Amino acid sequence: MQYQIEARERVRIGVVGVGSHCYRNILPTLTYLPVELVAVADVDEERARAVARQYGARAYAAAGAMYAAERLDAVLLCVSARLHPQLAIEAFGAGLHVWMEKPAAMRASEVSGMLAARGDRACVVSYKKAFMPATRKAVELLALDGNDPLRTLLGVYPLALPEDGPQVLAEGRKSAWLSNGCHPLALLLELGGPVEAVTTHRSRHDGGACILHYVSGAIGNLHLAKGVPNTQPCERYLLAAGNRSIEIENSRRLVYQRGIDFSYTHGTSFAQGGCDTGAVVWEAQDGLNSPETMSVVTQGIHGALDHFVSAILAGTPPRIGTLEFALMLTRVWEAVLLSQGRTVAVGEG
Repeated sequence: MQYQIEARERVRIGVVGVGSHCYRNILPTLTYLPVELVAVADVDEERARAVARQYGARAYAAAGAMYAAERLDAVLLCVSARLHPQLAIEAFGAGLHVWMEKPAAMRASEVSGMLAARGDRACVVSYKKAFMPATRKAVELLALDGNDPLRTLLGVYPLALPEDGPQVLAEGRKSAWLSNGCHPLALLLELGGPVEAVTTHRSRHDGGACILHYVSGAIGNLHLAKGVPNTQPCERYLLAAGNRSIEIENSRRLVYQRGIDFSYTHGTSFAQGGCDTGAVVWEAQDGLNSPETMSVVTQGIHGALDHFVSAILAGTPPRIGTLEFALMLTRVWEAVLLSQGRTVAVGEG
């Protein structure tokens, strides 16, 4: 991590959309990145001017005017998914690298349009749970010898499926499944890889489950725990890999279970000698006022921005949260809406 004041080389950025989410989460995170905030644009000109004054930047009422007037390297899009395709394509045309909030777009076809316009520009979509430190550690653990194949994945997330999924998709309506369903999907796709088909089941009381049929042969279950108090810790992931497992609890705790020597009839201890078996636990240390324990870090927001900026400075393509990943995720999201209890091939819609 680099603080802005430490960076010898900085990416010159503009921000489009400085509403509540951007002001609370994105702008403060720039302190921990090698960037220079040059300008902001927002249709609310008064808000744009207020934010620009605070950050020593210039204000614009439209993204295009900002692109034309400023010497920028990149733009951060913090607006509705409906606006991403138009704004991203406009930015690519201006020669800018693009970072955008999740979800990438309302439909997979719109992601394809951005891909066609991207050229050699870097583009990262902030599917933050793919960037969480816990997720990146799980990727590392899955690559260890003895952990293949990934057999099953379970996600527990407080969300419901729309009752009229096909109509939501056909009419382009916004829903919680659009804005929040991408969170657990991003983690499950980042760890499990491509999905070839989806089967959903919805209860009469708003709960549900999405069964993910992975290309690898693994099976995933996204359990939609609508009704649990999401103001309390309630998000869980469990991966079974080989003879070991990985658990992620609320983004701040990761448990790697390696098993122990075990005798059902004669064993007398669950904590045998040595440190080569049993569980390894990583947990955010909330007793320290350290950047690694901040929510924007543990939730992956900083990771998404850092990955984007680092790719620009290195002159290399991003590897995480790419438009290719966004296209795969959006196709899975569409298949979930279409399923209604039947198995739907990803891309069928």
